[in-house]
Amino acid sequence: MTPKIAPINSNTEKMTAYQKQMERYKRAKSGGFHLEAIFILYALIEDRLSAFLFHAGISNASREKITKNGKVRPHFNSILKVVNAKQPGIRNVSAKIKLIKELLTWSTEYSINEPALTYLDALCKQINRTKGKEEMTDILTRIEEWCACRNELVHALLNKKVENQEETLQALVQEGEDCNRSLQNFVKSFKNRNTLRRTFNIQ
Repeated sequence: MTPKIAPINSNTEKMTAYQKQMERYKRAKSGGFHLEAIFILYALIEDRLSAFLFHAGISNASREKITKNGKVRPHFNSILKVVNAKQPGIRNVSAKIKLIKELLTWSTEYSINEPALTYLDALCKQINRTKGKEEMTDILTRIEEWCACRNELVHALLNKKVENQEETLQALVQEGEDCNRSLQNFVKSFKNRNTLRRTFNIQ
């Protein structure tokens, strides 16, 4: 029987999981276990991407699907090409990044109506006052490239030359850490004074 780890059920468990994995990451990095460090960094990045979409009101409560909320879902069709796909999904990192990039581009073109009473007005206003917004598209592109390297390792590690591999892995860990730090700061700023889900009753 394949062993499985139970999912978290509360914010307290979430905090505990984050603290434990950060401790594991620090041990892996200092001990030279670069592959484990990369694995944890990937999880951290994916979690922050999910958090952004959740607090933007894009995803549902489980953070696995795009919300069906009647007050906000119709707006997505006009601003997000990803949502118009036959099977829009946000479970993998590439889909999350594509969606966030679209939102960032849209926010630079949209004209906010004051007072910001509609979901689109409120969303755009929240994005525009988020610190680090200007550099986030470039950070997301770096994350895409980093994830591609990570995926290549996962699926073809034994087909890679061992010469200078440790140095390459160490550099990959550092790049992932830098990208994750920028993403974390961006999401933290986006969450500040964010009332989108409560205001529009997004479940």
